[in-house]
Amino acid sequence: MILPGNRPEGLGINNTTLVVPVGGQLTATSMINQGASSAGKTAGWTEVRWFDSLNTLLQTDKGNVVDSGSGGAWHQSKVISTAPASAAYAKAAIHLTSVADHNAPIWGDNLAVSGATAGLPEGLVYKAVQTGSGTSGSSEPAWPGVLGQQVIDNEVIWEAVTTSRVTWTAAPRYVSGSTEPVWPIDVGAMVKDGTINWRAVSRRVTDEKCPQSKVVAIVASKVFAADKDIVRYSATANPLDWSTADDAGYLPTGLQQANSNDVAVLQQYRSNLVPMNASSFQNWQVDPDPASMAILDQMDGIGSIWQKAAAPVANDLIYLSQQGVRSVGIANAAENLAAGDIGAPIDILVQQAMLYADRNNTPPLATYYPGAGQYLLAFPNYPPPVLGVYGALPKAACGDTVDYSYVIAGGLPPYSVEISAGELPDGLAMDASGHVTGEMARGGDAEWTVRATDSLGDVAEKVETRTGADGFFKYLTTRLYPVEIPADSISLASVVEAATFRDVYHEYTVPADAFALSSVATAGTLRPILQTYALDDRVSLASAVEAATLRNILRSYVIPAESMSLSSAVVAGTLLQKLIVSNMAPEGIGLSSSVVGGTLT
Repeated sequence: MILPGNRPEGLGINNTTLVVPVGGQLTATSMINQGASSAGKTAGWTEVRWFDSLNTLLQTDKGNVVDSGSGGAWHQSKVISTAPASAAYAKAAIHLTSVADHNAPIWGDNLAVSGATAGLPEGLVYKAVQTGSGTSGSSEPAWPGVLGQQVIDNEVIWEAVTTSRVTWTAAPRYVSGSTEPVWPIDVGAMVKDGTINWRAVSRRVTDEKCPQSKVVAIVASKVFAADKDIVRYSATANPLDWSTADDAGYLPTGLQQANSNDVAVLQQYRSNLVPMNASSFQNWQVDPDPASMAILDQMDGIGSIWQKAAAPVANDLIYLSQQGVRSVGIANAAENLAAGDIGAPIDILVQQAMLYADRNNTPPLATYYPGAGQYLLAFPNYPPPVLGVYGALPKAACGDTVDYSYVIAGGLPPYSVEISAGELPDGLAMDASGHVTGEMARGGDAEWTVRATDSLGDVAEKVETRTGADGFFKYLTTRLYPVEIPADSISLASVVEAATFRDVYHEYTVPADAFALSSVATAGTLRPILQTYALDDRVSLASAVEAATLRNILRSYVIPAESMSLSSAVVAGTLLQKLIVSNMAPEGIGLSSSVVGGTLT
């Protein structure tokens, strides 16, 4: 092989698979010729590379480097390499290199290997052919790769023979697809998922007399389930059968109680069955034979609605009543309400949690832990986050529209929201959900309190104080002041291009001469607001808008007897005029507007 001088590196690997036992050695040699290159400019050496059975490179052993030859002489590179653990085979190679600023070539040739076979022929195995029994040696021999050759392995003589082998390769029969299918919800429907066909099946009991209830107990090889005010049971040792006569049936619990409440709790108690509703307790003897079933005791005034909070403990049944944790004892099947009863000291700890569980429909869970002798009661998602009112009404000025909702979080929904102190700015109102809407009718200071009450009766408040710089602006300035008009006149002439212009005048008196507004808006917004003024002679508004919005608001004013005139022109824009709370003279008021490609309101 030859490596041109303009190439930095080259590797020539012989593809012959070289097999040696673990710990065995390979000797590989090759000849290197540096030609006309200077010492150190080019280099070459022999390599042995070891691979495992998965063809993963384990290690590379490198021979002596030839880098100082001259005059075109050939020099040998030699490496002796030992097979590492887990190595399956090796390959020999010649490695050549050249520095970047050198152009002379380098040659490699005559790669030779000893100490290994060139792989094993397909189907070659080894058979012990010695006359008697014997033991192998402590190290692996060099297995011959030629049919009929033998190798001595301590007391064993192995001979290479051929044989026919039957091999089995496992392949997946069912493989899911790369993406999740759309699962059908109809029983019996099918969906294809890769090479798998899935069929939707139901795990529910299909017997029409099965009540499909979550209030369930298993006693005497039968499944008992609440069905309104009675308790149905399955056939013995067959929870799918709820109809077979003289085996499946029901307990007439509704005829043994003085109320019409549905059965809410079923629990085993000393091999008997205890059905309870909100205010009634019954104790039934149950048996695989329905003819042997009978009611043993019944009491009104005690009961429970929490199926998963009842647990049998030795000779007692501990459950969660409306007041707290209670127990039923074996002596008289009655509730002991004495101060030392199991639940009395902890009632105050669980009553609020019970109310939350009832309102939020999250039933408590209970179990008895014999190792600690404890009845453990857990309330999911309790305590709830602290009730709070969050947010703040956005800043606004006179005439602005407000649409904002306070955020109520924590506690137990639903909530009731109200203004408990102070009042919202004029023109704004809030509904019971905390949603504030309306249009600001005035500016200045304001203060109010938002109160939220949750379903548990907890209360949270937020006080909004908007005074001084945080108050609601009367004008588009940072100062609050009245406008005084001089005796001659007031004139507004404004030009707006691609922007917004807003004139606000509040609480002013216009003299007898005249009052005129003349504005032009191009690709922008013009909004003059005239508010709470008295005018002696006349008011004239003249505005022109192109591709923009013009909004004139005249509010709380008195028009003299002469006249009032509004004249506006809008091109491809919107004209909105409002006359609010006004007293018109009998002579008349005139509105003259023209709109081209826009909206007149």
